[in-house]
Amino acid sequence: MNSVSGRRTRRDFVKAVGGVLGGVSLVGHGFTRGQAIGSIPAGYRFYRVLTAGEGGSFGILPNQLGTMTGAVMMGSPLSGAGAGYIYCHGVRNPQYGAASPGVFEVDINYDANPPVVTRVITMAVEGVTLAGAGFPTVGHIGTGSCNALGEYVTTIAPAEPSQTVAVANSPGVYLYVPNNVFGTWSRMIGFSDPVPDGSVYGADFGDVALDDEENLLLVAGTTQSPAGTVSGFGGSQALIQTPLGATVSGRVVLRTGDILPFAPAAIHSVGLIDSATSHAFAAQLTAKRLDPAVTRSGTVLIVGNTQSPSAEHRIVAASPEVMPTQVASRLNIASGETFFGPRVDFRQEVAFVTHVNSFDDSIGSNDVEDFGYYSTGGQHRLKQTLAAASNNDVASFGAPCIGNTGLMYGTELLGDGTTQLRISDGVNSEILLQSGSLVPGRAPNGELTISEILFGQHSTQVDAFGRLAFTAEFLLDPAKGGDPNNVITALVVGIPL
Repeated sequence: MNSVSGRRTRRDFVKAVGGVLGGVSLVGHGFTRGQAIGSIPAGYRFYRVLTAGEGGSFGILPNQLGTMTGAVMMGSPLSGAGAGYIYCHGVRNPQYGAASPGVFEVDINYDANPPVVTRVITMAVEGVTLAGAGFPTVGHIGTGSCNALGEYVTTIAPAEPSQTVAVANSPGVYLYVPNNVFGTWSRMIGFSDPVPDGSVYGADFGDVALDDEENLLLVAGTTQSPAGTVSGFGGSQALIQTPLGATVSGRVVLRTGDILPFAPAAIHSVGLIDSATSHAFAAQLTAKRLDPAVTRSGTVLIVGNTQSPSAEHRIVAASPEVMPTQVASRLNIASGETFFGPRVDFRQEVAFVTHVNSFDDSIGSNDVEDFGYYSTGGQHRLKQTLAAASNNDVASFGAPCIGNTGLMYGTELLGDGTTQLRISDGVNSEILLQSGSLVPGRAPNGELTISEILFGQHSTQVDAFGRLAFTAEFLLDPAKGGDPNNVITALVVGIPL
């Protein structure tokens, strides 16, 4: 298995470049090309482009974005145009109404030096009627996904003030398309709509993913009965891919009761998912062995092509409850639990984190995490946490991201509580940013010390040009530490050199 190269100190990696765009440049040291199509960039410059709750206006529109979460997605055009979209989940600034959760469109100009935000649009807020004729009042906004066309999909459960259930007031999948004004919403799939297998959708919608070819991948409950291998279910949960323009012409990729390839276990549910062009997908599943002596279910990470038969899908990782560790090792499958969202590229390469079922007397089980990737038919460990991490040791990983060049990005939590953002090509690794780095920006102007990096909560936080977008926390005055009044959250973009 491959491992990252030797550790270097912060002094080796973090170099502030004065006068050159006023950015933070993190310069590489001539590593050779690894497994990825692209090579690790020579460095990155990072900028704070928008601060949580700063108010004011961008152009003619008021900025209603208050608190920011780590749920950030990039909709950068493949044409290379300097303008792009960033979608951010957060909470509305209370000066514009109730401080309710919402999703916001942030338009950004990457050609400016440094990049600048040109508009902030409030797309949807819980408790507010969705813009458009006949749309419901938003009760809950689920997970979202976007693509290089700027299209954004999410699940929305309408508010039901009457405490009654009606087809017109049921959960569904909605599409948002940006334009020169405020963007438009449309309902794509809802309760009782037809599923490609001839059944109909229920009111249970899970994760969604959208690729650059306008294919929608979604997890949903349907009325199709599960296979006979699973009992006790009146309906089933399915992973479905369908074109945005023809939502009844897709196909069911897998469902409750299906038997896993190379494992005598049946699927019980579908969790977090990801998709890429060329119909590539990765999915987090729970499954249970068919052996009646096995009483516990476990997790499975699977990858494949949505247009291929299920027998051609491949298991990337499996917990021992589903596949014994010795069998997984023989099949070159990672052994461990998968809780984080998997990330896949068009070559069906997967970046993932597993929790290893080892046992430590002082800590307990699942005390070790592996950060790895799946490529060319096998899994490769990049790095492993330590059960008793000291200050400079990695104690935990965040969910990774993978670009369409195969480069992988992910955060690491160190034993001293600080975080760092790392890039890897599958063989070599560099630290791009870490707690204590100075990042320039606005509101307030100048450099601020970064304290925590919130990266990896969505798969599209790196675009086709290697640009990054994420939220991070900063200290207004390093001497005052983590006092809540001394901490701000900001949207950060990273530009490769």
